[in-house]
Amino acid sequence: MIPSETIVVVSIDTEEDNWSRSRDGVTVENIGELRRLARCFDRWGVRPTYSTAYQVAIHQRAVETLRDICAAGTAEIAAHLHPWNTPPLAEPFVSRNSMLKNLPADLQLAKLRRLTATLEEAFDVRPRVFRAGRFGLGPDTVAALLHCGYRVDSSVTPFMSWEGVDDGPTFVGAPLVPYCLAPDRDVRQPAPDGVLLEIPLSYGFSRGPFSFWGPTRRVLEAAPFRWLHLAGLAARAGVVERLTLSPELASVADMLTLSRRLLEHGVRHLHLFCHSPSLKPGLSPFAATVSDVARLYATLEGYLEGLSRMTRVAFATVSEAAAVFGTAPSA
Repeated sequence: MIPSETIVVVSIDTEEDNWSRSRDGVTVENIGELRRLARCFDRWGVRPTYSTAYQVAIHQRAVETLRDICAAGTAEIAAHLHPWNTPPLAEPFVSRNSMLKNLPADLQLAKLRRLTATLEEAFDVRPRVFRAGRFGLGPDTVAALLHCGYRVDSSVTPFMSWEGVDDGPTFVGAPLVPYCLAPDRDVRQPAPDGVLLEIPLSYGFSRGPFSFWGPTRRVLEAAPFRWLHLAGLAARAGVVERLTLSPELASVADMLTLSRRLLEHGVRHLHLFCHSPSLKPGLSPFAATVSDVARLYATLEGYLEGLSRMTRVAFATVSEAAAVFGTAPSA
């Protein structure tokens, strides 16, 4: 059953131009494109959350752009930690260390402290919402977030495992709905007494029930079926496809299908995301050309129009959604 009203969260990974992990030659020209996106958001009524990386927060022009965008009070700044170029850079520059969870606990905390202080200095507000770069969340990250006063995370991607990508986390089995995290638990396991609220991104399948298709997809992705590419064949044949609520990765039709399936499973929020480099041609693999960027905007608009016909939409920042679900960040 589709609910009468759905909370829709839109978050933007607001980061440097360099799609490949870089410590040198970092630029942030894409941030200027956020003004165009913000005008579209204002027209649609979206209340975006800009998950902002350290390299953006140390560039004055980028900071001024974001301050202007957020001045009307319809958007918020969150923290987005890229460990490979957020000080202190005490770890080797190797692929595995791109996942925050793989760093020593004290180094995770040190980087988070530096990012938090930099964002607070740049924007005159202490961030209370966080997303790990590459979704690299782990229990030590949760402990660091609590130590630094964060109240909300949005790093969890249900049904997705990043274990094959530089030893990242797995979120297979994580809830689809907001739940609380604690540092003494697997990040997929709700903590009844936890005070850090997780608002997951929206992932799922083109068919329900997810309780069937989730395990089935894992079987198809495991050996020996992985070698036969059965998961891809099932998607191309229209049997079942794993979908992501992102205009970078899905069509309007697929995003609407995913939204309907999530709402049918009792999920009260939809969490759409994309990356700021995709707003400028040639910076991300999702937007190589001007036409690709135009397609991204058209996908966003088509999705929001279609969703408004499916359910009554209430846009919210991540913090505002957290307040609805019972945990509001303190001032």
